[in-house]
Amino acid sequence: MKIIKAKSCGFCTGVDMAYKKAVEIVRKGQKAYILGFLVHNSQVVKKLEKLGICSIMDLSEIPVDARRDAHLLVISAHGVGPKIFDAAKNLGLEIIDTTCHWVTKAQGIAKKLYEDGYQVVIVGDKEHAEVKGIKGWTGDTAIVVENPKDAASVPNRAKIGVVAQTTQSLDNFEKTVDELRKKAGGIVVKNTICSSTKRRQKEAVELAKKADLMIVIGDIKSANTKRLKELCLAEGVETYMIHSSEEIQKKWLKGKENIGITAGASTPDWVIKEIVDRLEK
Repeated sequence: MKIIKAKSCGFCTGVDMAYKKAVEIVRKGQKAYILGFLVHNSQVVKKLEKLGICSIMDLSEIPVDARRDAHLLVISAHGVGPKIFDAAKNLGLEIIDTTCHWVTKAQGIAKKLYEDGYQVVIVGDKEHAEVKGIKGWTGDTAIVVENPKDAASVPNRAKIGVVAQTTQSLDNFEKTVDELRKKAGGIVVKNTICSSTKRRQKEAVELAKKADLMIVIGDIKSANTKRLKELCLAEGVETYMIHSSEEIQKKWLKGKENIGITAGASTPDWVIKEIVDRLEK
């Protein structure tokens, strides 16, 4: 049995930066709150909580005395809209912004399109934190579509500006844009899928073509990890998505010669190593 691991596997640059910033806060002994989840990975979230960084879903969860003490608020790698920044400042919180630079770029493009009079359309997961944040930079006027079927229901507009959730699959983005072209008098398309996502997806597809079993490592909440699984399945290879070594089933390995391993951008190296070690044993 041969185990082949994708070159682009585990933390991307943006997630790595966000994680290191959060750990640095703890080392300095500072009290901090994270709005939402730093990244969509339960192992990382639990580790940060053990270190003393508390995850909250709304600013109202921060105790009043903590606000007076000017504690830190960490903005996750997924980013947020401008209203959150304003609200945090009004509460006297010091902001540590770990938004991925690719997400910041998408936010800026969406904001400019909105200011230039375009109906902004975001191709992404409607309930994803990143998408909600990008939408916030358009005065919450952006329309979110997940696929070509969604795009078919978008009202006709004189001007449509399109951006992508940074972890979208290129194939879905392009097909959705083709449908949106039918809805616009004029259309501006900005492919804001990050380079790491493109590279990771390409490697996963290439690996799936060589393997007779693919194991995709990542949290069920991770959008980019789920897309890796979808892409591998589309190649017709047996594929399983797991987040820990305990989930591996021996029956998956029976008769398999080449096992491909890939992992989402929010999957820590220690989890990948643990799973590879388990497979090797």
